[in-house]
Amino acid sequence: MTDTRAPRMVDLRLMPTAIAAWAASWWATAHPVPWPLIAACALAATACAASYAWTHRHSRPPRHALTPPRSLRLASALLLAATACALAVSSEAGRSYLADPARTGSGPIHAKVLLMRDPAPASSGFSTRRRARVTILAVSVGQRWLTSGATALVSAPSWRDAARGDVYELEGSLDTTFAAEAPSVGAIRARSARLVERPGGLDAWRRDTHRAFTDACQTLPRDARGLVPGMSIGDDRLMPSDLDDAMTATSLTHLTAVSGSHIVIILATLNLLLPARKPLRVGATILVLGTIVVLVGPEASVLRSVCVASIAALGLVLGREGQAIAALCAVVTATLLIDPWASRSYGFALSALAALAVVGPSAALARGVKRRVRGDTRVGKALRRLAELVCVPALAELFTAPLIVSLSGTVPVWGIGANVAAEPAVPVATLAGLSGALLAPISPPMSSACARVASWATGWIAGAARFFAGMPGAGLRVPGGGATLLSIYGCAGLGWVAWRAWKRWVLPRTDEARDP
Repeated sequence: MTDTRAPRMVDLRLMPTAIAAWAASWWATAHPVPWPLIAACALAATACAASYAWTHRHSRPPRHALTPPRSLRLASALLLAATACALAVSSEAGRSYLADPARTGSGPIHAKVLLMRDPAPASSGFSTRRRARVTILAVSVGQRWLTSGATALVSAPSWRDAARGDVYELEGSLDTTFAAEAPSVGAIRARSARLVERPGGLDAWRRDTHRAFTDACQTLPRDARGLVPGMSIGDDRLMPSDLDDAMTATSLTHLTAVSGSHIVIILATLNLLLPARKPLRVGATILVLGTIVVLVGPEASVLRSVCVASIAALGLVLGREGQAIAALCAVVTATLLIDPWASRSYGFALSALAALAVVGPSAALARGVKRRVRGDTRVGKALRRLAELVCVPALAELFTAPLIVSLSGTVPVWGIGANVAAEPAVPVATLAGLSGALLAPISPPMSSACARVASWATGWIAGAARFFAGMPGAGLRVPGGGATLLSIYGCAGLGWVAWRAWKRWVLPRTDEARDP
C-alpha cells in the first residue's frame, strides 16, 4: 500500500547563510575587505538579533504561520553574522598569504614543511621521487626562520617511509609557475629532505595501520592494490593510471574518497550488529566516527560526513528527527569559517554539492516514490529500490556536472549507469576493506583475508568503470564548458517556475471564466 503520511517539512533557513559565507570567503581570500564593511555587517546582525529578542519577549506570532516573522529575523541575523565572520577570517587569511615570506618568486628555497598527505609515487613509475602536498611551517631567510602558513606541492627523494604529519627540512628550488593557486606558492623540487619530527600517539597508530594494510594488499591483483585501500581508508596512491582515467570518465572517483556513502554503510551495519539501546548505539557511533577521522585523516569530505552524522546522532539522543539539509549547511558554514581557503577548493565544492543532492532532492524523490508506489507487492518493492538506485547518482551528477565540465570540459554521459552497476559491490568493498585495515597491525593473515574479500568487490567496480568508459560518447565534450550547462539549468528552472505559476494562478481563473 502507498504511504499516506503528511509531507515532511524541510528546513532551508540555513542555506542562505551557507551560501553567503561561501561567497564572502571566496571573495575576501582574493580581495581582503576593509574592516569598516565588516563592522557594518556585524552591526546589522546585532540589530536583527536584538529585534528578534524583543519580538520573542513582547509579541506572539500567528499560531499557524508557515514561517513566523521572528524566524525570518533570526535567519537574517545568522546570515549577517556568518557573512561578517567569513569576511573577517577570509580577509585576514588573504592578507597573510599576500605577506607570506614563502612568496619570494621562483628560485632556491630552504624550508620546514608538514606533510598533509602520505607521499605518492611519481607518475612515471621509474623515478624514486615521491610527491606530497605540504604546509610550509617556516622558511629560512638569511640566518632567521620566518613563520609561514602557505602550502606547496613537493617532490623529494627518499620519501618512501614518509607519512602524513611528519615534519621535514627541505632544500631545493621553488617553481611559482606550477600549482601556484592560493594558498599554494608553487611546486618545490627538493634536493634533500631531512626528517625533523615524527608525531606519536594516534598519528603513529594511523601510520602503522596504513603501512601494515598496504603490505597486506601487495598480493592482490593490480587494480585491487589501489582500490581496496582507497575505498576503505582513502589511500589511492597505488591506483593504476588507466583505472583512474576510467573512474574519472564514469564519475566513480568518489568511491576512493571516504565520504557520506561510506559513513552511511558503516553506521547502518553498526546499528544492525548492536542491540537497540540508544546510549550504546550513540556511544558506538561516536567511537566509530572518531576512528574513521583518525584513520583516514581530516579530509574535507570525511569531516563533512562525520559532522553531519554526529548531528544526526545528537538528534537521536535528544529524541528529535534531524534536518539533513540544515545540518549540511551548518557544517559547510563552520568549515568555511575554520578554513576559508576551502571556498576555492573544487574538491570541497564537489563534495558539498553531491551531499546536497543526496540529502535534498534525492531524498524528496525517494519519499515521493514511497507515497505513490505500493510497497506490499514485489513489483512495488522493485520499483522503489530502482528509484533509490537511480535518483541518487542521477541528481548527484546533475548537481556536480557544471563543475566537472569546467574542470575537464566533458560530461560523464554513462556516469549514472556506472554508479548503478557498481553500487551493489560498494558495501562489501567498504566493510571488508575497513575490517582488514583495522586488523592489519594485529593479525596480518586476517587482514589479508579481508582484503581478498574486498578485492572481489573492487574487481566488479573496476570492470564496471572500464566497461562504461569504453562505451560510445563516454566523454562528451560540452561547447562553452560549465557556462553552457548553467544556462540550460537556468532555462529549465525558469520554465518550471512559469509552469507552476500557470498551474497555481492562471489555470484556476481560466476554469472559472469558462464555467457559466
